[in-house]
Amino acid sequence: MNQKIKTSIEKHLKEIFSFFDLAPRIVTALDDKTIVVDVTTERDDLFISHHADPLLALQHLLRLILRRNFPDDAINLSLNIGGFHQQQRSRLASIAHNAANQVRETGTAVYMKPMSSFERRLIHLSLVEEEGVKSESTGIGAGRRVVVKPDKS
Repeated sequence: MNQKIKTSIEKHLKEIFSFFDLAPRIVTALDDKTIVVDVTTERDDLFISHHADPLLALQHLLRLILRRNFPDDAINLSLNIGGFHQQQRSRLASIAHNAANQVRETGTAVYMKPMSSFERRLIHLSLVEEEGVKSESTGIGAGRRVVVKPDKS
């Protein structure tokens, strides 16, 4: 990972968090080709308590800043505050397994609520090893959702 990019990420996050009177602890790592930024503060709940919208908005803002400051670099960024991604993976895996069980018990498809592409991907990955079911995404735009179906092959 380019040191200038890492420094820029940390600088901008500290500036943004200063508006909330927070001193973030920032750990940056490279996972595959994605810069993973883990942030913890004494008030993580401000960004992740009910929905991930504040976290996603902050991630989007940081991506825009990096694109503007480093136009020649293709930067993939994942911002994680307060362990939100780990909690989300666990929650979505549980939802996926419950849907798979329901499909196996009833033999009918389960239509999940609309989700982001990241959430849909986690659902699909959670169902790869599930026997007797398959998943696919359906719909367009904000209405795109996962459907878990019996696997008749």
